[in-house]
Amino acid sequence: MEAWLARYIPTWMLEWIKVYVLPFLKLQGRNFVLALSKGVLDTLLFIGLPLVVSVGSQVIWNGRYDLLPEQQVVVEEWAGVASLIAYVEDVPPVVPLVLWYKEGGLQAENPANCEGIMGLYTAVNSGELPCFAPGPLSPEEVAAQLRMGTRVFKSYCPEIHFTTTDPDLIKRCYLYYNAGPRTQMNPDDSAYVMNGYDAAHQDMLHTDVGGRTRRIKALGAWPVHLVIQAQLAQMSEEDGASLPFVRAPLMLAQEEVDHLWAITLNGEPLPAAEQAQARRCRHPLLDVCLVAPPAGEEDALRPALSPLLKPPTHPTSVQCTLLPGVDLVTDQDSLVVAPMDGYLHRYSDEFGHLAIRIENERWTVWLTGLRSYIAGEGDVVAGQPIAAIGGGRNLHYAVFSEVSKGFVDPLACMPEGYCPPEH
Repeated sequence: MEAWLARYIPTWMLEWIKVYVLPFLKLQGRNFVLALSKGVLDTLLFIGLPLVVSVGSQVIWNGRYDLLPEQQVVVEEWAGVASLIAYVEDVPPVVPLVLWYKEGGLQAENPANCEGIMGLYTAVNSGELPCFAPGPLSPEEVAAQLRMGTRVFKSYCPEIHFTTTDPDLIKRCYLYYNAGPRTQMNPDDSAYVMNGYDAAHQDMLHTDVGGRTRRIKALGAWPVHLVIQAQLAQMSEEDGASLPFVRAPLMLAQEEVDHLWAITLNGEPLPAAEQAQARRCRHPLLDVCLVAPPAGEEDALRPALSPLLKPPTHPTSVQCTLLPGVDLVTDQDSLVVAPMDGYLHRYSDEFGHLAIRIENERWTVWLTGLRSYIAGEGDVVAGQPIAAIGGGRNLHYAVFSEVSKGFVDPLACMPEGYCPPEH
């Protein structure tokens, strides 16, 4: 290798590279080849995969089903909220929107039947819930009803999960929501589930809870499930249509720079023992959107590290938003590290920002507002570099307890020495 380079590079420059450049970067030939190969593969995937997904989704989007333009706008506006509700209740991501479409036509207005926008007939008639007063709803009221309906959906069909893709199971769960979990009907014969799916499922007869039978025109839950999935895929492609030609090279270049930055740390998890044993920034804060963390024995799976490699330089307060948590800001660029062991998922949030979710048996954490990814999807360990964020940018940090079934104060999880300054 050196002999080959010597034919094109002066000897003094080779020596300079060997003495100064390589030790500084701590790179070996194997690491460099791996990084270069990953960059080439990422580029091909970044450009090719959206094209493949686009072709596939367009077949569904343009060929079979349709939502009204105003309904498509609602889907776009509420996709992020629906996905979060679905994750917390452990059902597929578009389920809340499908139920809203079927029961309330994606309208932010309670009908006159007291059942609300999610058709909560049983809960209202049993007295478990009061009558939902007819009239327009605020976004907060819509979100609350979406979660109520999604929770009922899960209770009727506990075998379904956030990652479920089996069509037969999903269709059966929609049938249970409409007809009750004891129904013996075949989902393929249910107008609520299948109407409009294909030529064999048109103008199907539907019997409502009051015993009235009629032919319906509206799409069934299953084709709506497919069309909303297709719309969300289409949205991400349209938003990123120019990426392969303008932003993609810049994003990939930045990602490779951040990869090299992480490699200078030898790619190993950062020292975490001191942080894990340190005092926390404060006792858990309880708020309208925060619950107390689980008490009792030491929890080895808990998020015990700061997600920022460099301590925050700006004060913060709890944000009771879609993801209740705090915004961490440092004046300098910083690597983002895994605050706990778990399985890492990469996604884009409702604002189109790069985001990460890490989950284990007891905890889930979200980190949004990232500049680039470093770790791929899969298992990570506490302290491992997983992403990077630019100086002065907000890293939103949210922590969810699977035991307490609610979001907890993230600063109560962060170690002393990494606490944001006080106001």
